[in-house]
Amino acid sequence: GLVSSLASFLLTIVITTVTFLIAMPYALLDRVNFVQQLSAQGDLARGYLDLPYVRQFAGTIPYLYEIQNMLLWGMGVVLGLAAFAGLLWLCWRVWKRNVLLWLVVLSWVLVYSAITGSFYVKFMRYMLPVYPFLALMAAALLLALLQRGKAVTQPSQRRIATILPMLAIALVLLGTMFQGLALLNVYSQPNTRIQASQWIYNHVKPGSVLTYEQWDDPLPVALGSHTPDIYRQATYAGPNGQQQTGLDLYGDDTTDKARQLSNLLPTIDVITMATDRLDKSIPRLPSRYPLTIHYYQLLFSGQLGFHLAARFENHPNLFGLSLDDSSADESYSVFDHPTARIFVRDNPYPYTSGELFQKLLDGMQLPPAGANLSGVDRSLLLTSQQIADNQQSPPLGTQFPADSISNAAPVLFWWLALTALGLLTFPLAFSLFYALADRGYIFSKTLGMLLLAYLAWLLASLHVLAFSRASLLLVVAILLLCAIVMFTWQRQKITRFLRQHWRLVLLEESVFTLAFLLFVGIRSLNPDLWNPFIGGEKPMELAFLHAVLRSSYMPPYDPWFAGGYINYYYYGYVIAAALIKLTAIVPTTAFNLAIPTLFALTFTGVVSLVYSFTRRFPIALLGGYFSVLIGNFDGFVQLKAQVAAALAHAPLPMFDYWRSSRVIPFTINEFPFWSFLFADLHPHVIDLPIAVLMLGIIAVLVLPGEEEVMAGSSQHRRKFFLYLLAAFVFGTIACVNTWDMPVYALLFTVVLIVQTILEKRMSPRLEIFVSLSFCLLTVILLYALSYLFYWPFYASYQQLYVNGLGLVQQGSTLAEFLTIFCLWIFLALSFFLLELYRWLNARSKILPETRRIAGYILLCAVVLTFVTLLGLRTLLLAALGLGIFLFVAWGIDGGAPSKSFKAIVLPVKRSKIAPTTVQLDYTARHTSEATTRFLYVILLMGLGITLGQEIVYVRDFLDGGDYFRMNTVFKFSLQAWLFFAIGGALAVQQLYKRLAGFIRLAWSVSFIVLALACSVFLFEGTIARISDHQAWVNASPQQPVQSANYIPTLDGFAFARAWYPADAKAITWLNDHVAGTPIVLEAAAPVSYQWFNRISVYTGLPDVLGWPDHVSEQRYSEQTLNRVANINIIYSTSNSSAAIELLRYYHVQYIYVGPLERQIYGQQASLGLSKFDRLVGSVVRIVYRTNDVTIYEML
Repeated sequence: GLVSSLASFLLTIVITTVTFLIAMPYALLDRVNFVQQLSAQGDLARGYLDLPYVRQFAGTIPYLYEIQNMLLWGMGVVLGLAAFAGLLWLCWRVWKRNVLLWLVVLSWVLVYSAITGSFYVKFMRYMLPVYPFLALMAAALLLALLQRGKAVTQPSQRRIATILPMLAIALVLLGTMFQGLALLNVYSQPNTRIQASQWIYNHVKPGSVLTYEQWDDPLPVALGSHTPDIYRQATYAGPNGQQQTGLDLYGDDTTDKARQLSNLLPTIDVITMATDRLDKSIPRLPSRYPLTIHYYQLLFSGQLGFHLAARFENHPNLFGLSLDDSSADESYSVFDHPTARIFVRDNPYPYTSGELFQKLLDGMQLPPAGANLSGVDRSLLLTSQQIADNQQSPPLGTQFPADSISNAAPVLFWWLALTALGLLTFPLAFSLFYALADRGYIFSKTLGMLLLAYLAWLLASLHVLAFSRASLLLVVAILLLCAIVMFTWQRQKITRFLRQHWRLVLLEESVFTLAFLLFVGIRSLNPDLWNPFIGGEKPMELAFLHAVLRSSYMPPYDPWFAGGYINYYYYGYVIAAALIKLTAIVPTTAFNLAIPTLFALTFTGVVSLVYSFTRRFPIALLGGYFSVLIGNFDGFVQLKAQVAAALAHAPLPMFDYWRSSRVIPFTINEFPFWSFLFADLHPHVIDLPIAVLMLGIIAVLVLPGEEEVMAGSSQHRRKFFLYLLAAFVFGTIACVNTWDMPVYALLFTVVLIVQTILEKRMSPRLEIFVSLSFCLLTVILLYALSYLFYWPFYASYQQLYVNGLGLVQQGSTLAEFLTIFCLWIFLALSFFLLELYRWLNARSKILPETRRIAGYILLCAVVLTFVTLLGLRTLLLAALGLGIFLFVAWGIDGGAPSKSFKAIVLPVKRSKIAPTTVQLDYTARHTSEATTRFLYVILLMGLGITLGQEIVYVRDFLDGGDYFRMNTVFKFSLQAWLFFAIGGALAVQQLYKRLAGFIRLAWSVSFIVLALACSVFLFEGTIARISDHQAWVNASPQQPVQSANYIPTLDGFAFARAWYPADAKAITWLNDHVAGTPIVLEAAAPVSYQWFNRISVYTGLPDVLGWPDHVSEQRYSEQTLNRVANINIIYSTSNSSAAIELLRYYHVQYIYVGPLERQIYGQQASLGLSKFDRLVGSVVRIVYRTNDVTIYEML
């Protein structure tokens, strides 16, 4: 029973604690120091402590590095292969419930390895705790093979079946013995340090000057009568002025380090390297140590005036066979059999200190001062090879010709591309989304976009194929081939489905097209991709999009930081860029097509999802309306103020759509329609249809499929592929908008746990425990797989300025919160209170129905009033607690699904009812149960998110200021809105179906009034946003040179031709003529959101620096240091030499001098911009000139 289980659990805790204290007594005796040391070791393991001896792990791949060292050296190749084969075999057997006793061992091995293998530091000894158990698994596999061979009854096969396992056992034993003895044999010879020391005493005369490498052993060591003091160690002044010995090669690469080496080397006779620790680890950090790597290259090639005089190696060997372990973990070889080398000075010495200094710094770009990047830190800089690869990209004008047929009808070709991708992916979606009413027809569009982008991105990330139209067409061909195969395999099912549900498919396609065209119309009325008053972040987004389009390989270069790559969750722009490259539509037009696409995909995705639960299309449309069309209550508040002004005959206040997204002070409170209306192509917007796709996958796991009642093992296979899809989509979410990752990780985990508990509710406790263990293991593997899917992204991405969670001291007020979420709280509480009444009603029938209802309503009103008076957090906590209680209560009372299934199916076998009737009855009833379950989970997730953001916040770069929780509220509220919207639509159906009489009438009136109030923004906000364009015309002191009446159009660059024709013509010229990614210099931006960095924005060419505050959020502070000041110096200084030096330092190829530069820097004859004309012919040449703009190219 429960008491015995609790007692067993407590006994386990006591035994574990006592065992731990016996093994680790200082955890109790010296607790403070123990915790400090534990914390320090944790920081070391995660790579936060930048110590030289862990830099060897820079660039190593988690898990793969440990497996490689375990297989090759730790266990030996043969035993290692047997052990990992045994691990996989036992996992399969436990999965099949054949050997549950191994579950404890497997849990230890898998959990420990999953945690330890993820560390940055990967010493081989960290994995020692799993070695014995892996050896046991190898033995278990070999024994099982032997027993299976003996069980073979046929004489012709029994001999082979018996001999092969015995040969395998002999191979494992002999192979492991050979490798073990070969390692022991290294001790049959003197240590290589001793051999090298003996050589020095024999060949280097006393009094010679020697040096060694710091963090390594100095040579020679004392041998017999020989002592090291007969030689002199080279000394020099260290950073603190004290004399020190040994070359400080782990120190920062600076000009001082180069000068120190160039002054020291001519005075040295012998350089000793007792191990290869430094020259193996330092090259793993090329961005941190370009100078030191160059030093090693020169030393090993004899170009520093030293030659290799002696080398001493001692590898594992036996019977004349030697095993080269130079690639093994440092701790395997460095301590007892390292490779020692001795370099002796050439006579005469060929270089002066000055010549060495020039040789060391030749072609060298040193890292910024103070950029001490540890191995766990990415450099965020492109390698020279990556920069060279991007120079192959053709000009944007060539990639996207304005006179092409697709640009003549961009809306049509874009829609055709979306439709084609959906059709290509539908056979796959049909198989995976088997529980949805439309079999994933709508989701196939989103899935098609994701697969197109992913495969092309992966090929570019792995440097297999450049990111180009050719690679995208190859991906389309692959998708077409897969579609043909999948369709052929399921032809009858797909044909039958289309024959039966063609009206649904046609209706969904019509809804998608109408939604798409609706927002195309809205964008065409305000297409400007920048506005001087409320411009948003479109310039940054367009710059990133152009950079992706110009990049040949991934990661894309950073258009706002010359020499770097984008350190941002940029993958959403890859998805958009894939469709843009495929259709060849001009990017500034495609930008305005991407927003309607995301809107339509989100709207119809929710429609498909809700319809699959309700089979009521009006409710499905309501779900779509709730998700992406309805607004918050602030629209009604503003309308009320307008009506009051009209009644008072006062001036009518303008509707402020911006204010509706800034309800809670110092935060952002966007809702989906506001985000689509404002039309920033930001990650949180791009991720919305992908998030809905993830909800579709979750719905498939919750809903019973039409074939499930008769299905067998095929269900497991189909679910396996659905999990693969979930891992892929979850990985996409993490790379498109990282903020959404924890939300969907929690949601998916909760759904799987709930499903497992419901399925195994009537099983024995051990079976429940095993099933939950496998459920958690499945979740862990799924998230690990999602990481592997996007490994190239994480290999370059560096998360910055996130320091855990902080407590919210002063949260939102109840009025502010309800202004945003009032409709959703009304629907959630309505549903939960109805469910509470039903639960209570099932247990108490003392009072008549009418009196019971009246008393219940009165009680609820009193409790709600009291809870509301206690504050927002109390209200949310009460609602969340009530929902959880009801969910658990109904789960306990609801009975096991298996029982319900048997009650329906078994009698039918003795009757004349057709199997189809049984299937429909089963599906309908279990769809209702699944709908309620999904409704509970999604509403509770919404409440949990909103409560969570009132308690804690993510400590990002805004921490410490007034806007400390701006991003937390912004990012998580949007997902809460999506959950509330979908749950709200499902709740409306449940409430309308279960309420009756006056109560249903009163509730319906309240709901309609509240929904209409929240719908005000849909109309007024849209009109106000569209009016931004005309407001610019009316309010701007700078009237357009050309007509501003270019709307309706989807050309997002049309505003530049009207207001900034000189810049627009120059930008067009650059796009038509400049290939690759040469660096452009333009005026530094003192503030964000203005007309600065317009060249990089509308061409994608990399700037020396973009908007400083945005760039600083994505890069190390040391990297952006002085860039604004240096740009200003280049433009304003009269010192041509200083300007040229900075231009070459930043590798600038084009210098842009336009109206903005002249406005900021002036045109004095002897200063500033006029110097560029004086440099024509010697340093620069003019490639473009008009009255207002001059573009210089560096020679």
